[in-house]
Amino acid sequence: MFSMHRATVCWTLIVAMAITPSLVYAQAPATSATASESVPKLDVSYVVPEATFGAIAFPRRVLTASEMAMLPIEILSASGKKELGIDPVDVEQILLFAEAPQGGPPGVGLVVRFSRPYQIESVLPKLQPLTEASEIEGKPYRRGRNPMMPSLYMPDDRTLLVATGGMLEKMIANRDKPADGRISSLLNRLGTSNDFVAILAMEPIRPLLNAQLAKAPVPPPLADLKKVPDLVDLVGVKVRLKNPGNSMLSITARDEAAAVELEKMIDGWLKLARQMMEAEMTQEMARRTSDDPVEKASMEYAQRISRMMFEMVRPERKGKRLILASETQGPQAQVATVGILVALLLPAVQAAREAARRAKSTNNMKQLVLSMLNHEAAKRKFPARAIFDKDGKPLLSWRVQLLPYLDESGLYEQFHLDEPWDSPNNKKLIARMPDVFRNPSSTAPPNMTTYLVPVGPGTLFEGNKGRTLRDIRDGTSNTIVLVEANDDQAVIWTRPDDWEYDPEKPLAGLGRAHPGGFMVAFCDGSVRFLAASLDPQVWKALLSFSGGEMIDNSRF
Repeated sequence: MFSMHRATVCWTLIVAMAITPSLVYAQAPATSATASESVPKLDVSYVVPEATFGAIAFPRRVLTASEMAMLPIEILSASGKKELGIDPVDVEQILLFAEAPQGGPPGVGLVVRFSRPYQIESVLPKLQPLTEASEIEGKPYRRGRNPMMPSLYMPDDRTLLVATGGMLEKMIANRDKPADGRISSLLNRLGTSNDFVAILAMEPIRPLLNAQLAKAPVPPPLADLKKVPDLVDLVGVKVRLKNPGNSMLSITARDEAAAVELEKMIDGWLKLARQMMEAEMTQEMARRTSDDPVEKASMEYAQRISRMMFEMVRPERKGKRLILASETQGPQAQVATVGILVALLLPAVQAAREAARRAKSTNNMKQLVLSMLNHEAAKRKFPARAIFDKDGKPLLSWRVQLLPYLDESGLYEQFHLDEPWDSPNNKKLIARMPDVFRNPSSTAPPNMTTYLVPVGPGTLFEGNKGRTLRDIRDGTSNTIVLVEANDDQAVIWTRPDDWEYDPEKPLAGLGRAHPGGFMVAFCDGSVRFLAASLDPQVWKALLSFSGGEMIDNSRF
């Protein structure tokens, strides 16, 4: 970590560059009337009362403050225009909220207020192809092509609404007849005096979090993490850049006894983190062979500062609230708090994002298997692994065959089914891949998918014919129909390529879709997560549709 003096100097400069704008902003303003002192005009009427999460920020007020002149405003502005079709300096207010998931991805709403007029055709250009023209309230808007895609609507030329599923209609209805909820009330109260506010109410998502944590492999030293959802009622963050002393992250516990337990848990995690960091530094010093006094002093400084930082962020309890960044802390403590909180929260944020991606991928795979079962019900057989010509040459993928069962009949009718996937006509349709084929965890190029069927000896898709449910003698709940492959196995969605099963290397190309494993879908419509360390013999049995193997479900 600190093996070279140059690296130490570089990291010192990076940290200085990162915190300098905030420290400058924290100083007293040169004039008594800056843009940062204006009181924001809040409008939380679009936030539905069922929201369990909400966040609000004021980009223009921050970016145009004279104290923030050291920020790369020009770069932010150019990047926003290029990627989003929106200049961040024009954004007066941005409000994001979400409902608790109800058997699928959560409903999400975004409200953006501009300081000047915008046209709906110019904003969020990367989302535009995923939408289609429609009308709401007698006004044009861009409707998502499927419930998983966001819709774009501008009720006026300075307001942009982005929402998934039926959330847009709920937002408009709530605006017409506002109904206060816990999240909207807190945002309205805290947003007027802060640059950023985020609120998470735990109760609506407590069952989901408990279910996820119950399955998660948590290291023994962090076993107490599984208790957190039952102890916490509310998590809040507020940031006021002009006066960092008023910035804080607070946790409101269920009651005072729960707060005491949380305080002990957080204290234990901080102690563990400090011990791990000190042990790593001690090992690094033991490995050193250089006698350079500057390098030795750099390590000693790092050890001293790390101890100070951990002491600064010990939780302060006030009744049933835990303050992790107190109003009473000075500038040094604020900097330390930010560093430690990022270190502690980053794994949690990454885990939350991964959980969301897995939920989305699970939903995609369930839709695909359901469409296969609908195909079997209508055609009396599953789709074959490809559309073949009269000579048995594969032309188009099974994914094209499923389009009518995925509400994509219009796209299906544009394919020439007697031509290969890369014919002049069919090649033009590659760019119109339905979102259900896109794995949210995949980094594969656009229009490529990692949702593949297993092809090879003994698998359901061996040969050129589609099979029936009666053919699956091993049981639909024990027979895999779809796998989530690694990114290096991704294929163009219309191309008749899939995951090739090799009995000598049964799991080759699988196991890295998610940390620790991958998702598979079974013929009964269920989707399950399998560990990358799965017994190869169990895997072979799951791929077989009529091998007669006895499968112990506890082994996968």
